[in-house]
Amino acid sequence: MRGDEFFLRTSKQPLFTKLHPRVAAFLQDYFAKEKVIPFGDRFVVNTNFPPYPSAAFDRMVGQFTPAAPAAARRLFSVTMAVTNRCPFNCWHCYNAGRSQTDVPLAVWKNLAGELQDLGAVVVTLTGGEPLLRDDLADIARAFDERTCVVVGTTGDGLTPDRAQQLRDSGVFAVGISLDATEEAEHDRRRGRKGAFRTALQAVQVARDNGLYPYVVTVVTRDLLPRERFLPLLRFAGDAGALEVHVLEPSASGKLTGQTDVLLTATERRQLLAYQEEVAHDESLPILSSFSYLESPEAFGCGAGLTHIYIDGGGEVCPCNLVPLSFGNLMREPFGQILNRMGCHFCQPRTGCVGRQLARHFPTAGLPAAPEQSQAICAQHLPREHAVPAFFRIRNEAQSAEVGAPELQEAYNRVHGDYDTFWLSEAARPVDNLVAQIPWTGRERVFEAGCGTGYATALLAGRAAQVQAADLSEGMLAEARVRVGRRNLGNVEFFAGDALARLQAGGSFDDIFSSWVLGYIPLRPFFAAASRALANGGRLGFIVHRENSPREPMEIFTGLVAEDPGVLLKRVAFDFPRDAAHVRELITAAGLEVESLQQDSILFTYDSAEQVLEHLLKSGAGTAFYDTIDPVRRPALTHRFLHMLAERREPGATGFAVRHEYVACVARKP
Repeated sequence: MRGDEFFLRTSKQPLFTKLHPRVAAFLQDYFAKEKVIPFGDRFVVNTNFPPYPSAAFDRMVGQFTPAAPAAARRLFSVTMAVTNRCPFNCWHCYNAGRSQTDVPLAVWKNLAGELQDLGAVVVTLTGGEPLLRDDLADIARAFDERTCVVVGTTGDGLTPDRAQQLRDSGVFAVGISLDATEEAEHDRRRGRKGAFRTALQAVQVARDNGLYPYVVTVVTRDLLPRERFLPLLRFAGDAGALEVHVLEPSASGKLTGQTDVLLTATERRQLLAYQEEVAHDESLPILSSFSYLESPEAFGCGAGLTHIYIDGGGEVCPCNLVPLSFGNLMREPFGQILNRMGCHFCQPRTGCVGRQLARHFPTAGLPAAPEQSQAICAQHLPREHAVPAFFRIRNEAQSAEVGAPELQEAYNRVHGDYDTFWLSEAARPVDNLVAQIPWTGRERVFEAGCGTGYATALLAGRAAQVQAADLSEGMLAEARVRVGRRNLGNVEFFAGDALARLQAGGSFDDIFSSWVLGYIPLRPFFAAASRALANGGRLGFIVHRENSPREPMEIFTGLVAEDPGVLLKRVAFDFPRDAAHVRELITAAGLEVESLQQDSILFTYDSAEQVLEHLLKSGAGTAFYDTIDPVRRPALTHRFLHMLAERREPGATGFAVRHEYVACVARKP
């Protein structure tokens, strides 16, 4: 499967639909030069990314969203050399000459939690030769499902029993070094007789035991000609590898000072050409390269920022190929080391840091000590530099998203039609929820998002005092009329952000919200409600489920997935998946669920055009519709209506629009 086809499939899922359209368009273009294959019940782009579906993949997509200006460091990938010891003598080894004393298991296990808290979605356990450690599976097991764990090895020691242990400990993939199709040549490069056969056997063992098998090749310029490069890929595929991950030689480790081994710009462009070609050839295994991933037009070099390397002796470096230590895990806290590194690595770069600093690495005593490392970076690593395309796009997109002003404008437009197009069916769950809450007549109530005042009037008829907030002056005007007709004098209306008002302070016996949460982020709202409620007070709410109404949302997200640029802003509301998700959030806020149910309301219309009118005048689709590029809106609307009409079941007399929701009453203990 081509990567852009994979993107089209996954981008309809909730996490992707919350990406800014410019970020989504970038990813669509990026994946077009990747190939995706099935492995078991999941799909693999390559080992630079977690498999899909997985918790690690979801977490990765979450990192694609705009970061807050003051956001803390977020790691993407980490390479952990769990030992520097190795029985091989590879010609290019970047780890040569390092400490042969291993970091204890307890240190690695503690570090795993810190790395995951920092966002690491891919962690590679390598060496040296990681299989020399009998506790390798225990190290892998320290990571939970938020991280995809990969093992990089020569293959030496990968028996069926070890492979099964690794799989059972959560390891997803095993990468085995393979540098040639000829036995003698591979053995020479790896400095050990029998290395070739060991590697091929390891590929098969990994595959037989359910581990994603791939090979890692250091591509020297003599391997770049087409007549050598493509046969290597075919050979690896025939051996059972599903991916060939190519690395460029680096002037570090054994090759320190030998900058002549670095590939030229022309040679790197050749790798990029191979990457695109192989992505369209189903007969070859996946080809992955940092030349593409870390190009200026993609994610760039994240050394020291989104990626770090930790060697088997505990030295923390910006990258495997940057032998500059900023501290040792055995001697000081990891966070302190990262802070020191962060003084020199503030944003991703358009060029490889290893290539940039190669001429300045010490020729002995590697990795360099922290003081020397800082001096080298301060002198030779520019603080002002260009930013790779992905991060530039993500940063520029940070402010372009639908928020309070857009919602206010949308509901100011529809307030006169809201009751007709929404409350005709949506009032029933509100009636039921209000009736579930026990009332004494003495309650102080806060209502978040009062709309046209339907629930406000019900609450005011049962409680002593109601404070009702809404963004929209138009909706508030309708609410005041409704309450006034009933001569309810115990309501105070506020125009503005309901969450901000709740967070500002005050104590309430009950907090209520109907059909508004989701536009208000759930976790902050529940936390604020928990603080504002008096002991024994209750929170009652009705909230749309994610991607509801399902059929119209599926059509809309499918159209946007084809061309993300049709949207001008990011739309990322926070509706819950289901009742279980609501329970999880409520419990985390320190509240106790008293009642919880999933249900739906149904609207029926005679035509697709009437369905669209319902979505726009009820507010359910207004904010989405407003973000569409006005020039392209007519064509997209036409396609939406056509696809909706095509979905109508044969013999159906109308169009059903089902809004799924969760209703909950929770109590503060």
